[in-house]
Amino acid sequence: MGFQRPELLLLLLPVAWLWWRTRDAEVGTRVLRALTSILLVAGLAGPYLSLESPGRDLVIVIDRSRSMTPEAGDSIEELLRLAEDQREVGDRVAILTFGARPALERPLSEEARFGGFTRQVHVDGTDLARALEAALELIPPERAGSILLLSDGEVRGRDPLPAARRAFGRDVRIDVRPYTRELESDLAVERIDLPEVAASGEPFQFSAWVRSDRRVEARYELIRDGEVLTGDTRTFEPGLNRLLFRDVVDAGGVARYGLHVLGVEDRVPENNAGLAALRVEGRERLLVVNHDGREDTLVRALRRSGLLVDVAAPERAPLDRISLEAYRAVVLENVAANRISRHMQDLRRFVQERGGGLLLTGGQASFGIGGYYLSPLDETLPVSMELRKEQRKQGMALVIAMDRSGSMGMDVGGATKMDLANAGSAAAIEILSEIDSISVIAVDTAADIVQRMTPVENSDALIARVLRISPGGGGINTRTALEAAVRELEGAAQLTKHVTLFADAADADEQEGCELLVGELARAGVSLSVIALGTPEDQHADFLGRLATIGQGEIYFTTVAGDLPRLFAQDTITATRSTFIDVPTEVRLLPDLYALGEIPGEVFPTIGGYNLTYLREGGIVGLVAQDDFSSPVFAFQYEGLGRTAVYTGQVGGTYGGELVAWEGFSAFFVTVSRWLLGQEAPEDLHGSVFREGREAVMRVEVDPTAPIAADLSGMEALFGRSDLDAERRGFQRLSAGVFEARFELEEQGIVLPTLAIDERRSLRLAPVSLPYSPEYEPSPTPDRGERLMRRLAAETEGEVTPAATALFRGERGGRAWRGVTREVLLLTLILGLLEICFRRLALWRGVDWAAPLRRLRGEQRAEREEEEEALEAHEAPVEALARPDGKKDKPERHAAALTGHAKLADALSRARKRAKRELGG
Repeated sequence: MGFQRPELLLLLLPVAWLWWRTRDAEVGTRVLRALTSILLVAGLAGPYLSLESPGRDLVIVIDRSRSMTPEAGDSIEELLRLAEDQREVGDRVAILTFGARPALERPLSEEARFGGFTRQVHVDGTDLARALEAALELIPPERAGSILLLSDGEVRGRDPLPAARRAFGRDVRIDVRPYTRELESDLAVERIDLPEVAASGEPFQFSAWVRSDRRVEARYELIRDGEVLTGDTRTFEPGLNRLLFRDVVDAGGVARYGLHVLGVEDRVPENNAGLAALRVEGRERLLVVNHDGREDTLVRALRRSGLLVDVAAPERAPLDRISLEAYRAVVLENVAANRISRHMQDLRRFVQERGGGLLLTGGQASFGIGGYYLSPLDETLPVSMELRKEQRKQGMALVIAMDRSGSMGMDVGGATKMDLANAGSAAAIEILSEIDSISVIAVDTAADIVQRMTPVENSDALIARVLRISPGGGGINTRTALEAAVRELEGAAQLTKHVTLFADAADADEQEGCELLVGELARAGVSLSVIALGTPEDQHADFLGRLATIGQGEIYFTTVAGDLPRLFAQDTITATRSTFIDVPTEVRLLPDLYALGEIPGEVFPTIGGYNLTYLREGGIVGLVAQDDFSSPVFAFQYEGLGRTAVYTGQVGGTYGGELVAWEGFSAFFVTVSRWLLGQEAPEDLHGSVFREGREAVMRVEVDPTAPIAADLSGMEALFGRSDLDAERRGFQRLSAGVFEARFELEEQGIVLPTLAIDERRSLRLAPVSLPYSPEYEPSPTPDRGERLMRRLAAETEGEVTPAATALFRGERGGRAWRGVTREVLLLTLILGLLEICFRRLALWRGVDWAAPLRRLRGEQRAEREEEEEALEAHEAPVEALARPDGKKDKPERHAAALTGHAKLADALSRARKRAKRELGG
């Protein structure tokens, strides 16, 4: 037995002193306290038992980076199964996968079987050294073990040889199985050297470089934004080959170029294509997204002012992160959120990270009833769209019938579909208040009433119950769900009653009679909406759409499970019919509006209706409704590096006729648009970005004598990548007025850099790109990876491509350590409770602690007396050797006399002992 922290045993000294100072009069209490104190200190010191451990450990390290060939997958899975089959008693297998970072797929186990890869790894990198270090940590020092490495050996990180030598120092060998590509030749696009910036409409020249390790003839094509610009066939010589191009781009923004080399057999075909991007400067442009993409009153007004305005319908609008580079601001004119849902994150980053402007205008397809509540754009706006009790005239009884079929257990980005559906129901509950009632039903082949119809008085408890719903089996039985919803609505006191049906558009069973039932509900004043996970083209999409139409509700389709909370909230807000004020309302202009610039007049026209919202902290109100709500009609704010504004009324249409007829209409929205477009970059500061190998370098040069140089402590570099928020980097001062920030390019793609000068000023810089994944970089020698693998094996006395039967070869057994801290502390607790129990209940009273001592002493006295009597018995016969007649007795008679006396003495001694025991001492 040993201790993990033996130094803590020194606590026995103060504990012993404390025990002595506080010792109790009762002996039992003193003993139990002493034992409890000793065990407590021992438990804190981390006791453990040393045990013999049979078997051997094997850690299988698997390369899952992009450079691994697709064919390697089946071979690796078969090898894993064979390795597990070779385990004997005590053998353990662990599985570790890696790319840019290692991930433990399965810890050491004697019985577990491989069931497929579950951990995600960063595939655009191969840090073999880090993976070997992690594998070595898995093998306990006292156990015999080895590592099996499955890789192509193409390393992108640190040199793995030091890690291999550490393994050899611990007597851990590394066996390897190289997975190399068969072809020896490689043709690769090295880079495309575009200028940092080009002016729109002006021609420019640039080069592209192709590296080849042999003489080969191939065709190449140059593509810009999906269109082939030029192509030809040429002979590529060994080494670097230059291609020269000319081009002109008419519009500002970012132009994407790709160079493809075609028609050649290649060891690494993935690097036969490279990409690059060019920033094209032109006049600032504004994008208006409206219902149908046609020029309307607002677009005409902005164009007449001289602004460059593009207009598009949501489905065709250039709202991806690269296309948005052509614009300084975007106007969403009464557009439903579900029509731009896949670009909401891009719009949010456009504002917060690229310094763009965003204006959201109202109507019955916008704001809360348009689905913007809980959307990625929600918190970027100066107003909030939650449903508040004070704006409600009557409550609502809501039933949520949710699909909980087996398919809802599918993982989508770290959460299951069921988790996101539960979050959607929780979002709906959060919107409701005490005047509402809620029921939640989970349905597969049967209906499970998760929550009976109840007032929303304790929303936290209701949400906690809903979040525990788990997937079931089969598909959703639609009629069963609707019948359960009808039963829940019976007796509900609210006049407004609504059913939200959540179903899979490809798996909605039991359809017979559903349309008739929904029709009866509609005639009874109960509305029904459907949230369908899928597309309008799915098998049961038409059926679900008909239910929503008959139920006088909405149908929401989505293929992105993350949209579910937003859609549940949108449907709940829409069903309450209380977020759009559809009566004429007078508007008052507030002084803060003049912060935008010159505003025409001091009287704003009456508006026909508006979306009810609430000013968010940091927002500034420019126009306010003159009614009981005093809700913002126009508000604006600085958001991240950009600017956002809202006009909650409708521009034109049913509720905005008086606005467009107002003589100041054009001047008002032109002023707002110019504010959204932002300010020009400071003249005394210059920023640039270029690529050095796999790093993007942002360099800033400032005139040290300029006022802007006085405080640059808040300056940051932002590097925005696809589908991720921008990463921020601080600057290092290289010299007076020169600063630099660096960012590692880990994967293929275009990075958009932004220079954040301070909280309100920023500068968009030229994009920088990596032509393809670092995993496909040309190798100096075709067999570099295999040679590295063989050397790793040689450094540790391992084998190259060992047989499955030889994976556990070598020394078997070792020592294992089993911690017993929990058991010792449990025993401490038990003894402590016994001490308290005996002391409080006075159970020690009446216990004669001296009795055992007295009994022991009595037994010792009896033994001494027996010895004395035995001695007397031995002496008495000696005196009797002489007969009364003076003759000596015979020896036989002397022995008999001695034996008789001894027997008598033994009998008397036993009698005395028995009597003493009966008398208690």
